Amino acid sequence: MSIEYKKVSIEWLTRPTGDPFADAGGFVIEYLMKEHPQKDIMELIEYVTKDIYIGAWKGKLHSYYHGSKITNTSIKTDEERINGTLKLFRGILDESESSDFGFCRISGIETKLYSLGRESLMLAGSGGFINFHHSFDEGLKMSKEIAIRMFFVPLATILLQGKIMLLHGSNEKVTKIFVQRNCKANVDRIGKITDAEDIGALKSDFTLIPNALFDFIDHLVITTPNISQDISLSLYHCSNFITKSELQIYKVPAKVFRFYSTCLQPRFKDDWLSFVRSHYSNKILKNFHYNSLTEQFESSEVNTNDVIRKDEYKHLNNTILSKLLNNENIRKNFLFWIRKHSFNFDIVSIYQQNIIGMKKETIIKIKELASFLVREENADTIKRRIKSLDGIKNASGLRRFILKDIISANYTDGNESPIISLEEYVNYLFPDGSYWAEIRDLLLIAIYQELHERELIDDELKIELTVEQENENNFD
Repeated sequence: MSIEYKKVSIEWLTRPTGDPFADAGGFVIEYLMKEHPQKDIMELIEYVTKDIYIGAWKGKLHSYYHGSKITNTSIKTDEERINGTLKLFRGILDESESSDFGFCRISGIETKLYSLGRESLMLAGSGGFINFHHSFDEGLKMSKEIAIRMFFVPLATILLQGKIMLLHGSNEKVTKIFVQRNCKANVDRIGKITDAEDIGALKSDFTLIPNALFDFIDHLVITTPNISQDISLSLYHCSNFITKSELQIYKVPAKVFRFYSTCLQPRFKDDWLSFVRSHYSNKILKNFHYNSLTEQFESSEVNTNDVIRKDEYKHLNNTILSKLLNNENIRKNFLFWIRKHSFNFDIVSIYQQNIIGMKKETIIKIKELASFLVREENADTIKRRIKSLDGIKNASGLRRFILKDIISANYTDGNESPIISLEEYVNYLFPDGSYWAEIRDLLLIAIYQELHERELIDDELKIELTVEQENENNFD
């Protein structure tokens, strides 16, 4: 490294800080240092400025920085943009640029500080927006290392809906995989951009946040099978346009990540993907059905071979992915699906335990009751019981059903042991704070799965929901 740049800390150029944008920039620097070991940090800044931000992207950084040496509309030529950017960072590196002394806002180290505003940071104030900062400073006070890291952030991102998409994980490895995957893709595009619409940062293959986010989780689980399941993710979707700066944060809690990644294990994967992919919804899918073998939607009309492939339907809204991301219950979706499709009940069980917090003993008891209710294998009797359960509208109705069709029937069958003990009734089926409809729906799900497993399901038992139930089960 050149002598005038020895005051920069290589460790703090890449060390994780907990700040999503600083970490992203650091991981980009780490990636580029490995790709270009002969370059020092100033040479990397020059490379990114000339070859990528100006050369490949034509200065299109307006969604990232406002009023920077690259995006400032008063700077007219590429040469001026490049020279202005390099002069700024040389001044920061050799400490000739104006600075204060104190503790860096992000790294916490005591050092020379530089004021960073909207020209260097996303979603920050500067100039007329100094009220964003303590004591009406002109920007956030950052160390030279953090200032440099922020310059590399665009390479860590992709654009979705015209806005910046950046992912930060509770596990450093996850963040690094996301960042370096995007960085490589952005760098690989140098000299290959032929369409004017593609100029700028890499654009996502998706149009909807849930689809893009869970596609990354798919990639993560497949490529890093041994990664911890106790991971939470935060996706930052933002822009720094002068007319409209905005930020939305989407969270994937550890319990959702654990459930979703479990469903991608080999013993669950086929059932889970068929279930999820059948929940893409759009008018164009109205007369199509999902084929799990081809992973395509195929026309339901006679004498037509029309198909909708994954690269087309992945842009559509997916009810299950949206609900998982928005912390909405998918129990009703399980029930609707299992009426006509065999489905691994263990997925439902894992969902209820990990996402909803249901006791394992409750699920075991529900499965036992379902087996009891289909014991005769009599289609008419089973159909009557399913209709009775479907028609239950309150907790008292469910209690009556359990007393009549299960507890009383168990004694009528001559069984000496009670099928439900008082403790099970109180602690597992109707504990304080429980929701009766949850027990009813899970009992129906377990019954249908019993029928699928015993090959007792037929068109007569594939009972269609009534109009009233369809309204109740309006999943979107």
